[in-house]
Formats: sequence, structure tokens, C-alpha cells
Amino acid sequence: MRRVVIAFSAACLLAAPAWAADRLLDLRQPEVVAQTLREAGYKAEMKANSKGEPYVLSSANGSAFTVEFYGCSGVKDCPSYQFRSWYKADPLFTAGFANDWNWENRFLKIAIDADGDLNEYMDFSAIGKTTYANFVDSLDWYETMDADLTRFIEERRKAVAGK
Repeated sequence: MRRVVIAFSAACLLAAPAWAADRLLDLRQPEVVAQTLREAGYKAEMKANSKGEPYVLSSANGSAFTVEFYGCSGVKDCPSYQFRSWYKADPLFTAGFANDWNWENRFLKIAIDADGDLNEYMDFSAIGKTTYANFVDSLDWYETMDADLTRFIEERRKAVAGK
């Protein structure tokens, strides 16, 4: 019996790193999101907007992005969040430009605001818990699609300049 207990304990110790890497996260809590970003190798600075609502300032591909939280109870228990970034107004940024991108891309969407700035965003539900691996995969999707958007913008600029 002692051998069984020792073998079981050893198996649990060996499995612990895999379990820890895929632990469940409560992403309704902005501080958990910030800490998880840091663990994944991103910078993450907790901030508050002019209304006192929490957000996280981070960066990917050499550009800043934020994690915005929605429907929070004060500064916690936020049922949804969004990765968000923006580009300053450019004559290239039109509704047709945004439609072309959005038609071809499922997860990362863009919109042009009233000032002509391009806003990119990916929305997520924080209801229930998710694994560390799933959150890191979402970050990777965002970073990859952000780079794709940069290439899309540059290709469009070249096409306009070549006309």
C-alpha cells in the first residue's frame, strides 16, 4: 500500500507543471488579466480611464494596445473585455477600407471613428473561467492579426501611391 501512495504522490508531482500551465483563470478580474499578461511575457500596467473604469496598458509588435473591461462592478467582476488599439486618422481609412478588412477577417475587427481614427478590437466574454493556455492563445491571435492589419495598411498605401 505504501508503494501505491508513493507512486501516486510521484505521479501528482510530475503532473503539477502541466496542471499549473493550464490552470483556470477568472478573467472578470482586471488584475488577473494584468498578471496573466505579465506571466505570458507582455508588459501590463493597470490604469483607470476618466470615469474610473479599469483598463490594462500593454504592447505587441512594438505598438501599444489596451485591454478594456466592460460592465464591471466598480473595478472588478467585469463580464467582458476587449483587446484594442488605434491608428491616427489617415485619408486611407474609409468605411470601404474597414469593410474590406472586416469581410476577410473573422476575429480582429476595425472601425473608423468620427475623427477618422482607425480602431482595431477583439472582444471576449469573461463569464466562467478559461485556461491559461486559452488566454495565451487569444493573445497570440491578437498579436498575429495586429501584424496582419499592419501589412494590410501598408499594402493599401502602396497601391494608392502606385495609382
